Amino acid sequence: MLIEIWERLRGYDKWIPVEAKVFSAREIRKKLGKRFQVSPTSRFSGELLVWKDMEGEAHLGAFVTHETSPLYQLLEGESIAICYSPAKPDHYYCRPHFISWVALITKAILALVICGGFIVWRIWMIVKRHGY
Repeated sequence: MLIEIWERLRGYDKWIPVEAKVFSAREIRKKLGKRFQVSPTSRFSGELLVWKDMEGEAHLGAFVTHETSPLYQLLEGESIAICYSPAKPDHYYCRPHFISWVALITKAILALVICGGFIVWRIWMIVKRHGY
């Protein structure tokens, strides 16, 4: 329910739904050189999405995901449901992609808050014990 409210606030519910094909960005990275190579043990995956707008014009979008995402192991040629902006067809939104990034960022923030809280608590206990 919260995701639907977010989508309505952002206007994604008015965007045009379409199927996009996944294309590997590895070949492009090979042509760009070593500087753009990704480690084979990387926890992130970068691919390209290709879709056609209502006029039949093809559009590209970068698609970066992480290993805990259900979209991490998409293979070249597979399709994924997205929606694109009618005003700017190069802009797209993919709900599972958005949810996976929100989950990852939330976990990272929670880990930082818990670790930070523990450090503050330990400092407080030391200060209290020594009576500063």
